[in-house]
Amino acid sequence: MEVARALEILVIAVTLAVCVVTDVRRRVIPNRCVIVVVVVRGVYLLASLRGSATCVSAFVGAVEAATVLMVSARVSQTVFGTQGVGGGDVKLVSALGLCFGAVWTPVLIVLMSAFILVAQCGHVVRCGRAGWRCTLERAVPAAPAIALAAAATWGLSLYMEKL
Repeated sequence: MEVARALEILVIAVTLAVCVVTDVRRRVIPNRCVIVVVVVRGVYLLASLRGSATCVSAFVGAVEAATVLMVSARVSQTVFGTQGVGGGDVKLVSALGLCFGAVWTPVLIVLMSAFILVAQCGHVVRCGRAGWRCTLERAVPAAPAIALAAAATWGLSLYMEKL
């Protein structure tokens, strides 16, 4: 793996760690973290002189992520009466869509959804039926699931590149 790519992944990993801590503590994903991911990815794409196909794939990945998460937020609001997906989650996953592109963003979304589902089921088991009613204080933070899904997706994509 080239040095620039390793540096990009390292900076984004540290940024995701900050997101996890703030989301667990305050149920907020800072906009600054999202901006860092977007800027780091943009600089990497420019510095590595990737072709326009890579830039288009990155843009499509971001749009895929934003669309799926915004629809999920709307469905959650309609069905459960609460917003299960916050704006910070949408922005962070969309920014990660820039990193993974059109091919790997669906993998990120599926893994993230699975991890969130497991966390929500654990929350319901712990809290009983009332666990489905989500308040800000009892909400299951999504940043840990997003970070775990991003790490798994990056691992899979790097492994597949070597094949």
